[in-house]
Amino acid sequence: MGPGTYFSLFKTNIRFGILYLSVATPVVFFMGGIPVVLQLKGVDPSFIGLFQLVGLPAVIKFLLSPVVDRFFLGRNHYKKWIGLAGLLYAITLYGIGTLSVSDNFYILFFVILFATLLSTFIDIPLNALSIKVFSKHDRIAASGYKTSAYFLSGISGSGMSLLLYNHFGWSCTFSVLSAGVLLSLASLFFIKENDEPLQVHKVSFSTILSFFTQPGIGIWLFILAFYFAFILSVWVFIKPYLITKGLNADDVAIYIGFYGSSVGFVGGMVASRIGKYLTKRRILIYFGYFNMFSILILIFMEQYYFSIFFVIAVITFISIAIALTSTIVFSLIMDYSRGDSKGIDYAVQSSLSSIVRMIFTVAAGFLISSFGYTTMFCIGMIGTALVVYVVYRFYKI
Repeated sequence: MGPGTYFSLFKTNIRFGILYLSVATPVVFFMGGIPVVLQLKGVDPSFIGLFQLVGLPAVIKFLLSPVVDRFFLGRNHYKKWIGLAGLLYAITLYGIGTLSVSDNFYILFFVILFATLLSTFIDIPLNALSIKVFSKHDRIAASGYKTSAYFLSGISGSGMSLLLYNHFGWSCTFSVLSAGVLLSLASLFFIKENDEPLQVHKVSFSTILSFFTQPGIGIWLFILAFYFAFILSVWVFIKPYLITKGLNADDVAIYIGFYGSSVGFVGGMVASRIGKYLTKRRILIYFGYFNMFSILILIFMEQYYFSIFFVIAVITFISIAIALTSTIVFSLIMDYSRGDSKGIDYAVQSSLSSIVRMIFTVAAGFLISSFGYTTMFCIGMIGTALVVYVVYRFYKI
């Protein structure tokens, strides 16, 4: 492959990366930035936890995919779907900016939920277009660019967007997010979609049910449901917690949005290296210990000595914990996806994991509202310890 071909591949990856980044950034702000906004407005933590339900469309993603293939739009089929859904997504984002956070809480919630549904839907033709454009040999590199785009969305959605809100307000923030989506759609004009049809696999109830009837699947379903849920619930409420401790929103955006996302990026690379030397069982146990230690530092800081040093330490350790935990869980999801139904199995496992995490986060919000942050952190610590024990005792692979 000559230099010209490499450069062409690089440009195509950048164009896809721009699309992934613009689509993901608002969702990151919904789940990471808005909790801070609500905390600043004095909203009860139980409502803040409720906002994690905006991730609900990810649970039904595999049910949305047939729509794209059933309604054929002719030449540049997937590009047209991305363009139409992206336009509606941008309009919805702009509309969110016209709503009041204080006066229209439930209306705001459902409009944001609709925006997240559009984001989830756009991801379907965008991934399909990527499969058509990139050869099998080039898809590893394409996946790397996609991963990088998602890490950048953590910075733009959790850091830059929050800073934008702090200095220019709610309406301006969503106008910028909307403009970002519209501008990114221009990338479609520079991506060539071939007319080769993709094979569409029907989703049947029997195929889904057969996944749950595999021998020994129970212990994996337990790990899938609970291994990530406790540490993620703690992470979601770190921002509102720091606001209650007197940190200003700019500092929270920098510490978590910029610094935390960067540390998480490094954590993901470390996890990929560790996976070459240890069994999946040992990785689950060791990463679980790391999660426990990370939460323990947070509890110590809350109970004994709150300082910027410990804030940085907590963000560092929990960011790495999130990266390590997500890496091993997603790796095992692929391992448990059967050869003849990989797509369906992956979607089923992702949906199960997503819905349990959302339930845990909502429950964490109610716990904080009723008993305070320390209680929630301690329950997260105990829950993580129990999951590690179950892995040690019963997981034999």
